[in-house]
Amino acid sequence: MAEYGFVSWPSNNPLWQFSYSLGDYSQPEGLVIRSVRYRGRLMLYKASLPSLRVEYEGGCGPYKDPLHYGNADVQSNGRRVAVYDFSIFGLRWLTIESYHRIGAYRLRQRWTFMPDGTLAPRLFSAGLQCPDDHRHHAYWRFDFDINNASNDALYEYNSTTGDIGYGPGWHKKLWETSRLKRSATNRRWAVMDRRESNGCFLIPDPNDGSADAFSTRDVWFMRYRGSEDLSGNQGTPGDDGLNAYLDFENLDGTDVVVWYCGHLGHHAHDGGDEWHAVGPRLVPFRW
Repeated sequence: MAEYGFVSWPSNNPLWQFSYSLGDYSQPEGLVIRSVRYRGRLMLYKASLPSLRVEYEGGCGPYKDPLHYGNADVQSNGRRVAVYDFSIFGLRWLTIESYHRIGAYRLRQRWTFMPDGTLAPRLFSAGLQCPDDHRHHAYWRFDFDINNASNDALYEYNSTTGDIGYGPGWHKKLWETSRLKRSATNRRWAVMDRRESNGCFLIPDPNDGSADAFSTRDVWFMRYRGSEDLSGNQGTPGDDGLNAYLDFENLDGTDVVVWYCGHLGHHAHDGGDEWHAVGPRLVPFRW
């Protein structure tokens, strides 16, 4: 079974419009949003959480914990996907989320849509499957279509980079590659439409952790290929499988796909009751 829906929010003069789905075990990519529009302009063709790998320091695992309809709880609205808005700082925000149980783990996947165009994907986790410290490595896949499916470009910002023609700190990434977060240089990325010069920043959260020997990179940039969207059937417990897609295709003026990994640590002495969260922010500019 699966669950589907469409959101236009707020109902009068909508800021956000998108469809969503929570697929069955054959498409274990969590709560997926598609055709995401902000102020009527296309931002994302598809965004999902296709892979969640768990690394233990002791003898447990590794595990790959897919999120799908079958391990999602029914929520207070009688469905497995909850859609609601709420007020914060005097502004209305929109959230859609699903809640999952896998063994001893409790996992909440959430997308929050803000009036200023910020989109915040989050994974919240609690629970302890084995009595050892562990890390959840959550992999989001963002298929950006800024205004349309073509002619996008990718840029990286570092505070140590001068102005080389793209503004202070920015340089263009021309080829498929993977990168690490670097808080010391305020590293972030942007996908921009080359014709309209509007786009979306991808900004790491300070709590998103760093790559390690188990999950060796933080971000992957790829040219869209339909064969590489495996609807959650990506990688193994021991290998995310993403480096195999990096064949150094040109990215400039194409359909850009970004994979982003947040590394979420749990300490065994918490007893599994502490909730932790990871996830970046997507912030539109010149919209």
